[in-house]
Amino acid sequence: MQNRSDAFIDSLERRVEDIASACTACGACAEACPTLAIAGIDSSDPSALTAGVRNVLRGGKGPEASETWAKMCCGSGHCLTVCPEGINPRFMLNMARRAITQANPEPDRRAAGKAAFQKMSRGVRVISRLSLPPHLLEKLSPRSHPERDEAPDFVFYTGCNMLKTPHIGLLCLDVLEALGFSYEAQGGPSACCGILPTRPGDTALGGRQAFGTLDRMAASKTSQVLSWCPTCQIQFGETAIPAYREITGTNLDMTMFPVWLAGQLDRLRPMMTKRVEKRVTVFEYAGELGVMEAVRALLGAVPGLEVVKIETSAIGYTGTASVQIGSYLNDTTEAAYKEAKAAGVDVFVGIYHSDHRRLAGQEVGESMGFAREDRFKELKLMADADAIMAASAGMIAEHGLNAEEVRDSVVKDLLEW
Repeated sequence: MQNRSDAFIDSLERRVEDIASACTACGACAEACPTLAIAGIDSSDPSALTAGVRNVLRGGKGPEASETWAKMCCGSGHCLTVCPEGINPRFMLNMARRAITQANPEPDRRAAGKAAFQKMSRGVRVISRLSLPPHLLEKLSPRSHPERDEAPDFVFYTGCNMLKTPHIGLLCLDVLEALGFSYEAQGGPSACCGILPTRPGDTALGGRQAFGTLDRMAASKTSQVLSWCPTCQIQFGETAIPAYREITGTNLDMTMFPVWLAGQLDRLRPMMTKRVEKRVTVFEYAGELGVMEAVRALLGAVPGLEVVKIETSAIGYTGTASVQIGSYLNDTTEAAYKEAKAAGVDVFVGIYHSDHRRLAGQEVGESMGFAREDRFKELKLMADADAIMAASAGMIAEHGLNAEEVRDSVVKDLLEW
């Protein structure tokens, strides 16, 4: 009997073959892609670009521009509705990038994936414990939920890195509880989506991690998963869940939390009783996940809040998706700051956890009368490793953390971010 890791790879290969067969290299996806101009990729012949990507999928070499496009893709989603053949070009470019990495020696691919996962895991373990005492951090763990005969209404899936800013997760749980929904929280490095080993080409490990997490979700007895992380949403929704459904017959429906929450606005409005007299703007990303529209709707429902639209936005589905394009993210963020300042904005709002490590904003929770301490922001603003260590001495002792490991993570995850 074929093991699930091999079955996962076989499923991907069949989908890649179907895409390569269906693609006519019309160039519509290249014409819609904003990455090409920003990354300086020659897009004068969109058809040749897509033909090169198709050749990569078939195991060949593409023109340098096609391979660079696959490597630089930041998941804008502008391409998702333009293909006349119904192909998902974002997934197509993701699989082309995978094919390119497969040319690297297997030991190197495995080592790169392992190093990336270990770095993330250490950062999550340490920074989350500097942010919350054990009894609050436990709320975001499956261990905090009792065995139940009936299925919860939802699995709330944090992903991994959100736990560096765990107050975001606690606010989401506060909202679920206020709305009267039952849930099981899952996430963290032990429940990874598999993206970190997948990126450098260790597809087998990435598949094992993703399937292990999907098994945990399925074991909750609910098919409704609310996700926070957009990377996880894309990795699961476009890569792992289709294969998992094919191999196991299990159907899981994963929805971004803000998108689901916007669908609850009729129930939320009566709970938003506190006026929030602020002018806010949202630093928007692309991605076609419905999140930006949902966030605008949610903020627009907060009494007293004035939402100011600025023209500057980013093309990646989140900030980290465009870090490979030189100074693009920093330049765009700076331009957005200046535009917001000129518009007299009080609060510059980020959406995802990676944004929040640079930005801030909790207006919906404030209007509903609850808030969670943003410890990550407090520590980062200290801007000094010694001061952070001194302020965190109590948490370090309470969690039994190694002080040298904490200092190393503080420098890498707080001061260098």
